[in-house]
Amino acid sequence: MSCYSEEEIAVVVLDIIRKAPGIRTSELIEESRKIMKPSGEDLEILDNRCDDKFSQKVRNIKSHNTLAEKVYTEGERNRKWYLK
Repeated sequence: MSCYSEEEIAVVVLDIIRKAPGIRTSELIEESRKIMKPSGEDLEILDNRCDDKFSQKVRNIKSHNTLAEKVYTEGERNRKWYLK
């Protein structure tokens, strides 16, 4: 069962952005999910939310500025992601 850390996901996200500049957040979550195949705790739906823990961890990469030195985004909702 997976319980990926944000840092583990960030490595995969960075590679995805490198291969697909301008990828939107929703697509980034989908591609990360295909590669990492989350299970267990990562698939639990969050209270008062429609998404699971895994998708929230991907979104947190932006909100926590985990890759701020390497990545920039455009837009507010369903952002586009690019390498700097």
